[in-house]
Amino acid sequence: MKEHDIRPEHLLERYLELSAADAVSCFSGVQRQTIPCIACGHTDHQPEFEKNGFAYASCLKCGSLFQVPRPSRDTFEAFYRHAASNRYWSEVFFPAVAETRRHLIFKPRAENLSALLARKGIHADRIIDVGAGYGILLDEWRLLHPQTHRVAIEPSSFLARECRAKGIEVIEDMVENVTETCGCANLVVCFEVLEHVHDPLVFLRTLARLVVPGGHVFVSTLGVDGFDIQILWEKSNSIFPPHHINFPSVSGLWHLFSRAGLVDVEITTPGVLDVDIVRNAARRDPHLLHGQRFVEKIIADDALAGSMQRFLIENKMSSHTWIIGRKPG
Repeated sequence: MKEHDIRPEHLLERYLELSAADAVSCFSGVQRQTIPCIACGHTDHQPEFEKNGFAYASCLKCGSLFQVPRPSRDTFEAFYRHAASNRYWSEVFFPAVAETRRHLIFKPRAENLSALLARKGIHADRIIDVGAGYGILLDEWRLLHPQTHRVAIEPSSFLARECRAKGIEVIEDMVENVTETCGCANLVVCFEVLEHVHDPLVFLRTLARLVVPGGHVFVSTLGVDGFDIQILWEKSNSIFPPHHINFPSVSGLWHLFSRAGLVDVEITTPGVLDVDIVRNAARRDPHLLHGQRFVEKIIADDALAGSMQRFLIENKMSSHTWIIGRKPG
């Protein structure tokens, strides 16, 4: 898989343009407040950079990168309801790559998650996907586990219709407002949502509330320890406020899951695109890696690039991060 397979450059550029415009139209003049680290809760941090009018800082305890000072939850919720970039993602960007992503992302994702559960001896007869989007993950899960009861929690009415069309039970609401499914699932999964949420600790505690005692919470997100984010930093397209505001470190994720009351936490970084993302960024901006001869040598050679990506996976240094934890009881 290559980055352009799932994020065609012309679609990505338009999405980033709309996001930058939304940062101005939805957040100019709003009040912002200092917050503790979104992962470990430590109060000391150091400023790093500003992008689209949003400042980012690194936690001095766990190294997590997060947006601070932060606008209110209500401001973010209004942004997600009305922003042009969200409509573009749901109605233009994702439909254009949906089937490609099914083949390259969602099918392998379902298979790998199924293998993870089998390795850990976890049986899930009721699964909830929070932020289910088009429901493709649950659709692929049905093929692997046809007896599993599948529930999608999806606040977008457009995306909720897509899930229902696939025969999935849908709760059309923000997960924080959901009460009817509390304590009834064996497994709650949430892919690529944590980087968006206003308060990751509150969000993770909400996910934990949905599972039975002894059940599991699985999350995938973007991590600051990843090779592409460390190399590209503020020039990374993965860091694009107002959408992506949380980039916990591996250490920070341990703290976050522990603070949410989850145990037996396991963290992996199975991402396969870090090196390709850096290669593409350097192609767009030939001066980006000036002086970084070692990195330039790696990304210029396909064999070295492949070896480097495997190294990143094995050493928890890819930005694409998987975390699973168990609710005690």
